[in-house]
Amino acid sequence: MKKVAKILIGIVVAIVALLVVAIVTLPLTIAPIVKTAASVGGPKVLGVQVSVGDVKLSPLAGTLVVSKLVVGNPKGYSEKPSFAVDKVDVELNIRSLLSDTIIVKKIQVDAPAISYETKDGTANFDAILANAKKSESEEKAKKAETKDEKKAGKKVVIELFALNGAKLSYASAITFGKSITLPLPSLTLKDIGKESGGTSPVEAVTEIVNKIVSSVGEAVSSVANKTGDLLKDAASGTTNAAKDAVGSLKKLFK
Repeated sequence: MKKVAKILIGIVVAIVALLVVAIVTLPLTIAPIVKTAASVGGPKVLGVQVSVGDVKLSPLAGTLVVSKLVVGNPKGYSEKPSFAVDKVDVELNIRSLLSDTIIVKKIQVDAPAISYETKDGTANFDAILANAKKSESEEKAKKAETKDEKKAGKKVVIELFALNGAKLSYASAITFGKSITLPLPSLTLKDIGKESGGTSPVEAVTEIVNKIVSSVGEAVSSVANKTGDLLKDAASGTTNAAKDAVGSLKKLFK
């Protein structure tokens, strides 16, 4: 029974990551277990505070709903959450919960609020990703030390991870310290861990966080490039061209 609970704790930590996952638990005790997992496992894997509001498991339907998921910012950045979403929907293969490999059919994250900040040339998400990779390395080292043990830890396969309708808030020296909202394309990942017959929750988390960071980075780079072009126009053009460029910048960062 305890092993089942530990698997469910894994999925929450993974999702937080903006989250990936390993799941297992009992309907009557799932909420306190997941909340404890978020507050303890989240900081361990991502290096930031993590919290959830409510958790509901429907064993017969094979669904799990996590409400009010909030991932904090690394130390040195603003108190604004780096990632927050009202609801995360998870579909599970219930039978797999008792096997060596947990099958997560789908993790659906809709309309999350993502805050991207830079400080001294380092983004908050880069710091989170560094923490996740560190956890992954420690996980692999632990596996190497225990490779001779007869029983390995639980693995997870995530058939689909989907993030849609994200609202990205971006603030840096480029935006003159003001937050602007950027469009973030939908993100879909399929068959995480499937090829290898399952992966550890930490490795799955790292893969998802890495993909989110890449997507956010592309959106931010797009704005930086547009800003650079506008500033070049202002520097090399006529007075009217400069005024037009400055006006465009104001609209961009409004």
